[in-house]
Amino acid sequence: MKADLILRNCSELLTLTGPCPRKGSQMDDLAIIKNGSFAVKNGIFVAVGTESEIVSNYEPETIIDANGCCVLPGFVDSHAHIVFAGDRSAEFEMRLQGATYEEIMAKGGGILNTVNATRLASYEELYTQSAERLKAMIKTGTTAFEMKSGYGLEANAEMKMLMVAKKLIHDFGVEAKTTFMGAHAIPKNIDRNDFVSLIKGEMLYVCKPYADFIDVFCDKGAFTNEETEEIVKDSGLPVRLHADELADTGGASLAAKLGAVSADHLIGASDKGFEDMARSGTVATFLPGTSFFLGKPFARAKKAIESGCVVAIASDRNPGSCTIQSMPFIVGLACLKLGMTPAQAISAATINAAYSIRSHDRVGSIEKGKRADFVIYDVESYRMIPYELGVDHAKMTFIKGKEASWPD
Repeated sequence: MKADLILRNCSELLTLTGPCPRKGSQMDDLAIIKNGSFAVKNGIFVAVGTESEIVSNYEPETIIDANGCCVLPGFVDSHAHIVFAGDRSAEFEMRLQGATYEEIMAKGGGILNTVNATRLASYEELYTQSAERLKAMIKTGTTAFEMKSGYGLEANAEMKMLMVAKKLIHDFGVEAKTTFMGAHAIPKNIDRNDFVSLIKGEMLYVCKPYADFIDVFCDKGAFTNEETEEIVKDSGLPVRLHADELADTGGASLAAKLGAVSADHLIGASDKGFEDMARSGTVATFLPGTSFFLGKPFARAKKAIESGCVVAIASDRNPGSCTIQSMPFIVGLACLKLGMTPAQAISAATINAAYSIRSHDRVGSIEKGKRADFVIYDVESYRMIPYELGVDHAKMTFIKGKEASWPD
């Protein structure tokens, strides 16, 4: 049979076939094929098996020699703020010198700094800056994404962010979903009740055509549980929540009550919160990069796994609280700081993360019928990826069967 390409000489092929999503002990099974191979046609995996099986059955136009390296499905970054303008390096230094968040805010820093820069940026400027971040993330092995708005906080600026995200998805050919997050912060000089009305009214109206999900920052000092429920209940969009990051406000349980697809951060989540999420099927998405970047406590991922939650991990790449763009680095942090095994962390960053953005039928594993998104890592075993924290092992990244390239 004809194929566009086949892979040969692979030490370990992590297919992640099997249960989807993975829970508990299932997360330790990566469905590895030693000396594995696959065939690709029209950007889709058409066969996966041992090298001898694939080579004997397929005649390819191109042979990819993995040179004894390990091959994984592309990572899925299911929580990322990629689209924004400017940076907050000045306040990063202020924080290191002891300034509190309130002091930084008083000097024009914090999230509203990014809001101002994003509002002022033209569509083209916003696209160019965001494209550079996306390139960097793809280079380290991420091939599928969730992209949020949330730095506009007004209808036209939020819509601009989502339109940029949609163009990035089209131009780079990645699998990705977009999330409307007008409820990210409350701007100055507006009544909070009026702002809640604005979010669920005009902002939602103009943003909904460009959004796959809706998200709310439900936490201490942000939006209350009651406001969160009011914002999402009639949105007509699947719900994601920033929950229980700063305190246990019952956000995890609220996410379960709302039937949310995912609740993220969860540093302060209670045992009951995890139990409620396990019952509802709400994905517990942990963001260890944020705790690492801010020097804050780490979430209880092991407790979530023990409670029966579907667990995912993601970068939370954003300008203020986590500038980490490497999912392999996040996998390493999940092992070192969340207590996850390498296999659990990889399951959480691939098939479970794909499930979180409802793209598990297209990405997150290497199996027949899915997009041929895969990465060759210059290691013999997947365990080296978290073990050598900070080393960029990604040798080649493929999106739909072609080595990743960038639009002009």
